[in-house]
Amino acid sequence: QQQMELLPEWLDLVAAAGWRLPDDLLPLLLDQGARLTRLRPQLLPVLGERGRWLAAINPAWRYAAVDLDDWRALRAAWEANPAGRAALARSVRASDPEAARHLIEATWRDEADAARREMIDALVGGLSMADEPFLERALDDRDAQVRRKAVDLLARLPDSRLVGRLVAAAGDILAFEAGDLRPHFPPVISDALVRDGVARSGASSQSANERSRQLQQTVGVIPPRHWEERLARLPEAIIRAARAGKWPRTLISALATAAARHNDRRWAMAILNEDGVSERAGAVVPLLGPDEIEARLRRALAEGDDEAVVVLLRRWPTDWDDGAARLMIDYLGAQALRDPDTRHSPTLRYLMRQFVRQCPPALADYAAAAFTGRATNKAWEVSLTSFVSALARRRGLHEAMK
Repeated sequence: QQQMELLPEWLDLVAAAGWRLPDDLLPLLLDQGARLTRLRPQLLPVLGERGRWLAAINPAWRYAAVDLDDWRALRAAWEANPAGRAALARSVRASDPEAARHLIEATWRDEADAARREMIDALVGGLSMADEPFLERALDDRDAQVRRKAVDLLARLPDSRLVGRLVAAAGDILAFEAGDLRPHFPPVISDALVRDGVARSGASSQSANERSRQLQQTVGVIPPRHWEERLARLPEAIIRAARAGKWPRTLISALATAAARHNDRRWAMAILNEDGVSERAGAVVPLLGPDEIEARLRRALAEGDDEAVVVLLRRWPTDWDDGAARLMIDYLGAQALRDPDTRHSPTLRYLMRQFVRQCPPALADYAAAAFTGRATNKAWEVSLTSFVSALARRRGLHEAMK
């Protein structure tokens, strides 16, 4: 079981090296792909010709008997295996986004709701304006979850019709009043706004929670640069005004969501500089670079800001650099010594399971030394031991691939 946990990473390493899978492991790995469809996007590209030949022999493995570069073979595999279509779409999407979308469109109307939800998720990778017409049609899908997913994807495309409509309909929802940034909610939510993902209340008046959600569904979609033009203010001034108003948490969260969706690093830095690293600004953390994440982490540690450390640990989406990872290991070791637990301790122990997959494997000995004798309770002991063991296994895997 422990070796199987390393399988996704090993498949990525095989692909990065330009290798194919060893012949003697093909049956085992084809079995794993049959059981775990999430592995297929990593498994199919490294099967090689022999793997595809072997897959064609066993009906249970036939999902893998396809050449990802052969359109006719893709269509045949798509038609033959409806249950594996979402996984196949993700596999194809990595190398040919247009082909993957064409496969999805071919059977879209006849798919079950659950299948369409999985398929539209496959469009996240490689998302572009070429997907916009299909996603625009999906706004009228019969399934509410599919419609919400279509809204989210279209919201990431600054030139999409959905973003244009929300700018036109809600681009004046924010205004300066007495130095504060305040929302001006539309008196009526039109059918067009509902189609574009803005919820409408059934009551005569909206609750605070409903209005907060409305801000997320409008401001969180509109490109942040719009507010610079509309309000004639720099991002820093807009963030300060949002903090001073009556809706600071919601407005900053919505602006952070919009900055992340539109990959606006300038706004991301303004939000973090003016409001600090917090969960409401957490959406922009993935826009930071490795040096910036280390600098933010050093500052949080120096200031004793545990909340910021938790946000950075939760939100950082990629591998940690050596320097930042050492800082985090030292921090976790120090946290394990605290008695009693702090309110962040359970969250930190949970996030260690993610961190061990992002931590440089070469730091296995460093982590073992940093965590030795640090656990003050059973929960920390289990987490630290598990982390050290998992990181050592990852190091062994990387060394074996050299």
